[in-house]
Amino acid sequence: MTTVTTPSNRAMPTTRGMNFFEADPNLERALRVYAGPEDAERALPHLREVGRCAGDELDELAAQADANPPVLRTHDRFGQRVDEIVYHPAFVEMQRLGFSRFGFAAMSHREGVLGWPGRVPHVVKFALSYVFVQAEFGLFCPISMTDSAARVLRMFGSPELQGRYVPRLTSTDFGELMQSAQLLTERTGGSDVGASECVARLVDGEWRIWGEKWFCSNAGADVHLALARPEGAPAGTKGLGMFLVPKLLPDGSRNRYVIRRLKEKLGSRSMPTGEYEFEGATGYVVGEIDRGFAQMAEMINVSRLSNGMRAAALMRRSLLEAAVHARGRAAFGRALFDLPLVREQLFEMVLDSEAALAIVLFAAQALDRADAGSEHDELVVRITTPLIKYANCRRARWTTGMAMNIRGGNGYIEEWVNARLLRDAHLGSIWEGAENVVALDVARAAIRNGAHEALFRELETRLDSVTDELARREAAAVREEVGRVRRQFERLLQASEDEREAKMAAMCDRLAAAVCASLLTVEGDREAASGHGYGKLVAAREYRRRYLERQDPLEADTGALRWVGALIDGAPVPAAALG
Repeated sequence: MTTVTTPSNRAMPTTRGMNFFEADPNLERALRVYAGPEDAERALPHLREVGRCAGDELDELAAQADANPPVLRTHDRFGQRVDEIVYHPAFVEMQRLGFSRFGFAAMSHREGVLGWPGRVPHVVKFALSYVFVQAEFGLFCPISMTDSAARVLRMFGSPELQGRYVPRLTSTDFGELMQSAQLLTERTGGSDVGASECVARLVDGEWRIWGEKWFCSNAGADVHLALARPEGAPAGTKGLGMFLVPKLLPDGSRNRYVIRRLKEKLGSRSMPTGEYEFEGATGYVVGEIDRGFAQMAEMINVSRLSNGMRAAALMRRSLLEAAVHARGRAAFGRALFDLPLVREQLFEMVLDSEAALAIVLFAAQALDRADAGSEHDELVVRITTPLIKYANCRRARWTTGMAMNIRGGNGYIEEWVNARLLRDAHLGSIWEGAENVVALDVARAAIRNGAHEALFRELETRLDSVTDELARREAAAVREEVGRVRRQFERLLQASEDEREAKMAAMCDRLAAAVCASLLTVEGDREAASGHGYGKLVAAREYRRRYLERQDPLEADTGALRWVGALIDGAPVPAAALG
């Protein structure tokens, strides 16, 4: 922790200059649960380097880029249409860090990124990303979309498209890099993608696209994966095709579209979001032309998992800011950290932060296994991804707000990071599907694929694996609650469509809590077995009581609050703390 000396000579604690990974002992311990021991050990020096960068140069660059958002230059001095996005140098440098120095968009596709033997596993990639995003949220939208575009092209693209675009989408050479964007939303269809009016027509054997897209994050990208309805195709999502729309055609000429304007946004100011208008733009079909939306869902799912990771990162940074401030400031003759209500607020932030990381690493581990051919884990990913997007992004709004409240008036001032964290947290709940959309996607995954059955089997298997005596006691209590949530969920699936939709958001709150309580219990068992004490089991127990059993807060035991400092610092907590 460092301090800033004000003119009144009163020190104000700040996180600038801290190593964000080393300040977070929970991350290393959690990673060891979800990654193999060799991968976890191999990741440590990279996590330290990302943590050092995030707490220092990246944090400074992010503040500059947020204060100096990109602008659209529509024409050059000769009056020619160019639609060029002009970035502040700070954002360009952040792009170099994310795409080139750390290779986030490449590491799932290229062997040897960061010196890794083979491709970096998803679980390690998301752990590294989690540290980076604590300093900069907006850039990870372009990174995620470029990463997922390469994934979609590798899965569905023709050999020609793969050969032309995948090497540059996955390049760590900033001069060779191509970035991607995703084009779904139109004025006629936000969440209702099937209402899309963009039309694709065959002209002289080439697909051309007409229409508009209302939101394009990473506007000005080199390539775009866009949905459009081939002329004569049926209405709804089943009639949509997926097209790769490049900025430049193979002969070097500009494609036929314009960027009408950039949006002025509440958050994610460093990254441009714009409106597009296609004027007969050339598009190349990706995969089967009548399965465009289904193929786009692959991109959306990976982006949603990234979105949930970003929400978890915002929660972690908020906790760090609140803890550093509370330890460095005093009120009413006592350190803020020692005030009982502040400790209660910090304790809940710890629970939210650790639960959010657990479910992200769990899903990333399942994605690694699904990519290796596991049908069981493919189902787990199918239901857990929208659940993460729903739950983590919802809680991030509360956590960032509480951190601002703990800092007080300075938290509301843009010179401190809290205001940016709060603004960005609200975006997380909207893009890649607003809360209502992703809650209903959880239900669809269960109804269409039976994905909930795979998820509950996975939780039961993990709870059965605990070995510590105190962990087994907690696992038994969690299993009872998980069984109750399962019965509620399955009853709701059988209800009328109107009732199911009306109650699905509340059900997702319960389902996410069941998953997180299970994961925290297993993590607690592993920490106890490795000699790190019982802090994670204390957190697991309190998480179960608050979020699953919904214990009356006026009846709750406040004894666990004495351990909040140990939980934040990763210090051992004795078994006696569990009573």
